[in-house]
Amino acid sequence: MIDLGLKRIARLVRGQGRFPWRAIHVAGTNGKGSVCAYISSCLKSSGIPSARFTSPHLVDRWDCITLNGAVVSEELFLATEAAIKLKNAQENIGASEFEILTATAFEIFSRERVDLAVVEVGIGGRLDATNVIEPPLAAVITKIGLDHQAFLGSSLEEIAREKGGVVKVGSRCIVDGTNEEGVLSVLGKMAEEAGAESFHAVRPEIVDEGGGGDGSVCEITTEAFGRQRFEDFLTGNYQPANLSCAVHALSYLSREYPSITASTVLAGVRNTSWPGRMDTIDLSCLFPGRERRVLLDGAHNTQAALALSDYVTKALRTGGKFVSWAIAASKGKDVEEMLKILLRPGDKIVAVEFGPVDGMPWVAATSTGDIIGAVSEVFGEDIEAVDGGKDVLGGVKMALEFAGEEGRTVVAGSL
Repeated sequence: MIDLGLKRIARLVRGQGRFPWRAIHVAGTNGKGSVCAYISSCLKSSGIPSARFTSPHLVDRWDCITLNGAVVSEELFLATEAAIKLKNAQENIGASEFEILTATAFEIFSRERVDLAVVEVGIGGRLDATNVIEPPLAAVITKIGLDHQAFLGSSLEEIAREKGGVVKVGSRCIVDGTNEEGVLSVLGKMAEEAGAESFHAVRPEIVDEGGGGDGSVCEITTEAFGRQRFEDFLTGNYQPANLSCAVHALSYLSREYPSITASTVLAGVRNTSWPGRMDTIDLSCLFPGRERRVLLDGAHNTQAALALSDYVTKALRTGGKFVSWAIAASKGKDVEEMLKILLRPGDKIVAVEFGPVDGMPWVAATSTGDIIGAVSEVFGEDIEAVDGGKDVLGGVKMALEFAGEEGRTVVAGSL
């Protein structure tokens, strides 16, 4: 169950949000995780004791928390979580699962004495549990799109007002300048009303796309680092905008942390990884003796689907190749719209359902019948759709077999 609000989390964390570390708070619809990954990698390359909290986790509940670039140990996570749960029970706080996870992450940061923490908003911003932190050094807001409308509002401007709730007095506000003008106007006014130190809508000066992301180049100019040319960054046509947000935030942080330099930023960006997002992985272990690669991406809303479709078109559909998909989605997502964006006549799709998500009991899978029904509604008989049931691994194998030597395989949908 999603239950937004700050009263419970304020009781759950130490000092009601006054921590011995400072935060870079990242909100937005798409790109939050990438921005967090860039910044935390650059902090590591700059030698600054740092941490990161993102959601959802990819494999284990604790892999959403990192210390100096490494996933926190299971032992430390479980011990800290137990202490948070005990406090929740003893004081009858009634905290949600995400509030307990957030409090666990923040307590680990305090115990491990990090200097800076990169914190990704869960949902929205204003009433998200992560917003219990004191005014962050910088509030970064990435691209805003339509998602979680039941909680955040039905228009981009309404959603922007919720996301903009992370901007607080004294913070520098850095916003993806490729957002709609109405979004930028709302966020600019909110920053002024909140007493932010400054408001900056940023974007790279030059973007030269190569192969849908591979070989792309962008140039970003900041106050601290001057004009920098980046050639090694994450894949996706939206990544230059995300990178611009991250580099501008790092430029500002370098005022107080002079070990953050142009060279450490270049090294940090080059070493950034963000698994599960535009991620090419080798699954030859499923087919001994044959090299089989798939593209894995957590595209789960219209904006993300458009970005994935752009990359697939440029990088995988070359030479008239078809794409074989394994797709799952959380309940509540606009599956028909997502499939309309991703699929093309001649493609093949295996619909699958993921099982219970550890630590996120409110998340449930869209039924395979609904996914196949959406394919039929949009494409009729132009696309072969198969029901893979709850056997996700079997569904991925089936998609690989459908692709054979002539096609390409993509695993996509809600992470």
